[in-house]
Amino acid sequence: MVCAGIVFDTPHAAHYDTAPMSKAPDQLLDALRLAPESAVVERSYPLAGFVRLAELLATTEGVARVRLAFADVGGVPTGVLELRAEAVLNCQRCLGQLRRTVESTSRLAFVPSEDAPVPADHEAIAGDPERVDLAMLVEDELLLSLPLVPAHRADEDCRAAIPDAADEGKEARLPEKRRPFAGLKDLLKH
Repeated sequence: MVCAGIVFDTPHAAHYDTAPMSKAPDQLLDALRLAPESAVVERSYPLAGFVRLAELLATTEGVARVRLAFADVGGVPTGVLELRAEAVLNCQRCLGQLRRTVESTSRLAFVPSEDAPVPADHEAIAGDPERVDLAMLVEDELLLSLPLVPAHRADEDCRAAIPDAADEGKEARLPEKRRPFAGLKDLLKH
């Protein structure tokens, strides 16, 4: 590409066209080529790189470790996606931070359309099987694996004052309720 007479990314001054903001070829996987070879792809992704996931996390520190093992099942490129990440979430009871290990294993079939036949026990990933965006699949799996309502477990320190099953037999420590209209009941009887 030529800019003000300066050639900055090609050896010659000829203009070329490319799709803006396209994924780098090393980030996209060709399932049609990798499945017959039974290839295994292992990658690590920083959680900060996942925009949709970042909205749900207390902090974006950490890394998602991923393993995708390809296979050819009846002529359909498939893969087993395994991921593991440490996520820092906000407890919905006390709003404090808590750490959860997110683990997921999914059996995927890379097919050109949603109505294409898929092997049993596999989830269809419709799209171009020669251009599989692993980072997008990982973010989707992480989003599906997060707890719907993150909260500290019973054995963890939660700052919320919510009585649990262990406190059932104990006397309540709540202040006595004021009942400003309790006297109206007596007045209505007369």
